[in-house]
Amino acid sequence: MQTDRGMKHRITESRRITFSVILILVLVALTVLYIPMLWIARYDVPAADDFSFSCETHRAIEEGRGLPGAIAGAVEKAGMVYDTWQGTFSAIFMMAFQPGIWGLRTYALTTWLMLGALTGGVFFFCIRMLYGIFGVRKSVAGIVAAVICAGCSQFIPSPNQSFYWYNGAVYYTFTFAVMLVMMAVVSGYILHGGWWRVWLAAVLCIVIGGSNYVTALFSCVCGGMLLVWLAIRRDKKGAVLAVPYLLLIAAFIISVAAPGNAVRQGMHAEHPGAFEAILMSFASAARNAVKWADLRYAAMMLFLVPVLWAGVEESSFRFRMPGVVTGLSFCLFASMFTPHLYAMGSDGPERLKNILYFSFLIFSVLNLFWWIGWMRNKTPRAEARGGIGLAGFVGFSGAAAVSLAVAVLLTHATLASVAALSELRSGEAAQYFAEALERQKVLEDDSVKGCEFSPFSVQPYILYFTDMTDDPEYYENEDTATFYGKDSIVVKTSPTVTE
Repeated sequence: MQTDRGMKHRITESRRITFSVILILVLVALTVLYIPMLWIARYDVPAADDFSFSCETHRAIEEGRGLPGAIAGAVEKAGMVYDTWQGTFSAIFMMAFQPGIWGLRTYALTTWLMLGALTGGVFFFCIRMLYGIFGVRKSVAGIVAAVICAGCSQFIPSPNQSFYWYNGAVYYTFTFAVMLVMMAVVSGYILHGGWWRVWLAAVLCIVIGGSNYVTALFSCVCGGMLLVWLAIRRDKKGAVLAVPYLLLIAAFIISVAAPGNAVRQGMHAEHPGAFEAILMSFASAARNAVKWADLRYAAMMLFLVPVLWAGVEESSFRFRMPGVVTGLSFCLFASMFTPHLYAMGSDGPERLKNILYFSFLIFSVLNLFWWIGWMRNKTPRAEARGGIGLAGFVGFSGAAAVSLAVAVLLTHATLASVAALSELRSGEAAQYFAEALERQKVLEDDSVKGCEFSPFSVQPYILYFTDMTDDPEYYENEDTATFYGKDSIVVKTSPTVTE
C-alpha cells in the first residue's frame, strides 16, 4: 500500500512543471522580446520638446561647465516653465537631461533608461506585493512581473512615446516606474521597518508630486487610503509614513499652484468642471478598458491563470470580498483619467494613455489574482509542491498562444518587438538615422546660421515622433534653432530636387 502511494506520488510529481522552470522560460521570452526594441534604439534621435527643455543644459555642456552647470541650467529651465507653461517642476528638471545634450548617438540611452526603469519598477512592485504581502513564492511573483512587462512593452498604444521619445517618456513612463518603486518601498517599511525606506520614500514622493498630474494624484489617493487603513489598525508606522505623504501632497500643491498652469489651461477655454470631469473619468475608464481587453490581453490572462491558481496554494491570505476589491480598483483606475479631463477635456495624448494602459494591466492581474485566491479558498486545499500540473499549464498556455496568434494574424494587432524587427530588416530605421546624421552635420557647423532641410523620407513607427515644419517661427523650429545656436531652421514640405 505504501509502495502504491509512493508510486502515485512520483507519477504526480513527474506530471508537474516547477515555478522555477516557468520563470526561466518567461524571462528568456521577455529577453527575446526586448532585443529588437533595444537594438533599434541605436537609430533613435531627439525631437520636438527634447530640444525645448534642454537648451540650458546643452549650453552648459558645450561651454564646459560640466554637471554643476547642467544642474544649474535644469533648475533655471524648471523655474522658467513653472511661471510660463506648467508646474511639474521635478519632471521639467528631468526633461532637461535628455541624453542628446551629450551627442546625437547618446540619445540611444533613452530606450535603455525607460525600458529598464519600467521593468525594474514592475519586478520590484510585484515581488514586494505578491511575495511580501500575499505570501506567494518569489518565482511566482517573478513570472507575474515578467508577463506584465511583456504586456506593457508590447501592447501599449504608442511604443515610440513610451520608450523612444525621451521628453514624453520621462514625464510619464519613468515617473510611473518611480511610483511603483515608491509603493514597494513603503510596503517594505510596513513589513520590515527601516528608516532608510522612509527617507527614500520621501525623496521619491517629491519626484512624483512634482511630475505628471496623473501619477501624482493617484499616489495621493493611494497614500491617503493607506494612512487611513493604518490608523484603523492603530499601527504606529502610519505616523511615520505621514512624513513622505505630506511631502507628496506639498509637492503636488506646489505643482498645481504654478502660474504657468493657468497660461496653458487658458489655451483650452472649454473644459469640464471638477464634478463633471469625475463622472467623465468613469466613462473613459470603462471605454478604454473594453478597448484594451483584446485578444492579446486575453492571452496574457490565460497564461497567468494556472500560475496564480497554483501560486495561491501557499498563501495564507484570506481573499475576501472580491467584488468590492474589483469595484475599488476600477474607481482608482478611473481617477487616473480625471486630471487631463479636467484640464484639457480629453483622455490625453498617447504617452499618457501608455501609463493608463500599464495601470490597466496591473489592476487586471491583481484582480485576477484576488478572484483566483477567493475561488481557491472555496475549494479543498492541496499542497502546491512548488509546481503546476503539466496538463493544465500546457492547456492554458496553448489557449494563450492561439489568442495571441489570432490577434496578430487576423486582427493585425501590433507587437512593438515585431514592428521594431520589421523596421530593422527593411532598413527603414537605418535610413531614418542616416538622414538625421546628415542634418546633424549642418546643425553642428558653426558657419551655417540658416538651415534648410528636406523632410525625412521615412517615418518609422517605432522611432519617428514628429518633425519641424516649413515655418521658421514654429516652436519646434525655434527651439531646435536655439539648441544648436542657429538663426533659423526650415524643413521644406517637399524633398529637395537636385539637377
